Amino acid sequence: MAVWEVATFYNMFDTKPIGKYKISVCTNLPCALSGGERAAQYLRAKLGIDYKETTQDGQFTLIEGECMGACGDAPVLLVNNKRMCSFMSDERLDGLLAELRKE
Repeated sequence: MAVWEVATFYNMFDTKPIGKYKISVCTNLPCALSGGERAAQYLRAKLGIDYKETTQDGQFTLIEGECMGACGDAPVLLVNNKRMCSFMSDERLDGLLAELRKE
């Protein structure tokens, strides 16, 4: 039980298969007020999935992230727990998705 509690608490641990790219969107209050919710809605519509879902092609999993410590750069997201992306407008989100699809 203790292992399950830790694994389900932290976003960096996955308890089921995920896509090639896990995109964590910060929706804590500062980011939410600065476009985090809008960015998340855009990604959900663009990818056709909701939080904790994976696209049919297995490329993208979208999750709601906790504070990433970059409130001034909102909206912020993480790709695969390693790459932080800041100031994510619709155009920048489109560019990121296009870049990741090419890899």
